[in-house]
Amino acid sequence: MITEARQHIVNHVARGRRDCATIVEDTVEYLHGEAEPAQIRALAWGLVGPAFEAHLAAQAGWPERTDNDRLTDAFQALDRAGIVAREEFSCCQNCGVAEIGGESESGRGYVFYHWQDAERAADGGTLYLAYGLIKPAAEGASAVRIGQEVAAALRAEGLEVVWDGSAGQRINVRMTWARRRHGRLAAYLAEDPAGSPAIEVEVISGKAGPGVGGVTPALQLERLVLPWLPDEVTVRLTTPDGRAIEVHREFDRLVDADGRQTGRFAGLSLLGEGEGEGDVIPEDGLLSVLVSTTGLGCRPMTLPETFAALRGLPCTRSWLSAVGRSGGCVQMVWEEGRLWLETPDVEAAASFGKYATVAEAESMLAVLAEEDRVAVRDLAGVIAKPW
Repeated sequence: MITEARQHIVNHVARGRRDCATIVEDTVEYLHGEAEPAQIRALAWGLVGPAFEAHLAAQAGWPERTDNDRLTDAFQALDRAGIVAREEFSCCQNCGVAEIGGESESGRGYVFYHWQDAERAADGGTLYLAYGLIKPAAEGASAVRIGQEVAAALRAEGLEVVWDGSAGQRINVRMTWARRRHGRLAAYLAEDPAGSPAIEVEVISGKAGPGVGGVTPALQLERLVLPWLPDEVTVRLTTPDGRAIEVHREFDRLVDADGRQTGRFAGLSLLGEGEGEGDVIPEDGLLSVLVSTTGLGCRPMTLPETFAALRGLPCTRSWLSAVGRSGGCVQMVWEEGRLWLETPDVEAAASFGKYATVAEAESMLAVLAEEDRVAVRDLAGVIAKPW
């Protein structure tokens, strides 16, 4: 059981999609029936910390651009060109083919890899891609033509492609799997939190999303939950001895109902009798970000985390909105393969923006995070859109 648990955890850490606590609970489900849930959970917490430590140490030595970055960029280029491209899409090939058409009303073809493909690639194998037509073939269209475009986009990013050119063979990408973790997805615990006091967490306003609410070990709550409490969410925390406070997050700090505040990674200090930390040292390079595809609410993100969210956006019906410390806003939406970048101006009752490159969008996010100002109007070609 230990070997199975370790392999499962290491694979999910490498895939980079799930946070630490979710990986632990997924391991409990994966090993259902092998032992009591509490025993499996304790085992998982003992294994997940070293797995995260090893992953983060390894990624510190990776090149600036990994094969996973190349893959994501190739998929985004295909998405812009009308081929619906999705990473880790659905559980298997049959389900993926059945579901991919719902991702776009105008897509002429598709390419994806599913969860099992990702599992194999993250374990050191090659990555297989499914591809084909979404709609009945137009004149000159074929699955082979879609495959040719996919292979060309992958090669243009420097990836090695093995494919015999026939519609009956999936495209094989020989790559070194290396997906970085940032921010919330890089946070982990080095010990089992079950030994810390159990805190009752009640969501009393707002939509908190999964992982927030119920009885939660104090260490897990303080290090993995409260730092990413969504905007407009207030929770009531109750200790085993009956002490209770109401807490919400304001950018990089946590604030209780009496106005006491502390850094977002020290939330349980508000359960004490003191006055909080008073002047909290601001976190540099932070944004409050809402992404249409996550369903997680508006949460704090580091700049690398925000860039990763932007580059992972589908180029159809998806958007990202980022707010800086002083309330300045930069937002963007994909419209038919083009990225509209803007900033809203309440006084002018208009939004100022342009169709931009991903690099331009990243530069605007960097200015907002690092300088706490909106620089969209400094770009060439900006126009006003009255509300």
